[in-house]
Amino acid sequence: MKEIRRKQMAQFIAVRQSATMEELCSKFNVSINTVRTDVAYLVSTGAVEKVYGGVRIVQHRQVPLFTQRAAMHTQLKRRIAQQAVQLIQPHDRIFIDAGTTAMHLIDLLPPDKEITVVTDSLYVMSRAAEKPGVELLVLPGRLNRRTNAVADGGTLEYLSRYQFSKAFMGASGISVDGKLNVSGYMEYEIKKRALEQSQEAFVLADGSKFGQAGLMSYGTLAQMRALITERQVPEEIEQYCREHQVQLLQVD
Repeated sequence: MKEIRRKQMAQFIAVRQSATMEELCSKFNVSINTVRTDVAYLVSTGAVEKVYGGVRIVQHRQVPLFTQRAAMHTQLKRRIAQQAVQLIQPHDRIFIDAGTTAMHLIDLLPPDKEITVVTDSLYVMSRAAEKPGVELLVLPGRLNRRTNAVADGGTLEYLSRYQFSKAFMGASGISVDGKLNVSGYMEYEIKKRALEQSQEAFVLADGSKFGQAGLMSYGTLAQMRALITERQVPEEIEQYCREHQVQLLQVD
């Protein structure tokens, strides 16, 4: 019960960006002492920080706008996505996250390939109409223009209904110890949930992501079937993949 309340509290703060202690007491129908204990725990996780009279979401390294990120390394991202799209089989049930590399999967997918796609990406939603073989299931939520994805507590509830044969994931950074990093709480929750509900998962990332830290890590490379990336990969990442039997698929 306590763990569920704390997760719901973190989601509430993430959507609102901030909340007073009184608002948290009222929302979750608990005492001020309980709220103080829960807030202390959330602060220790790095999800929120205390401010006068309440808490706010931690503003970590600012992620560039979706339009800026989408325009970076575009050809390389498409080559990585082309490698990934070959892994999709007819009748797969796949999750495509809102990363600017994974989104290219929908463009490169053969129009007649019959699969089910679940996504939080507005780009994937808009392009899926051109693929008659795709049964599209759209996650609900509030649009975040910085990520071009929908995300709120309802998104997670809806996502929990599905199981995937494959998930195609992105990350804002990949640490040398294999952690897959993101810069926001709701992004963390959505990616973590999708990963948990997938039989196989693949992370798509160009070289700019290696060595980048993040606010939270939704998983590790060890949980992935493969890392799909460019030819130049740091030695530490190559060694990690070998030790954890993660397939390394590289494109020129």
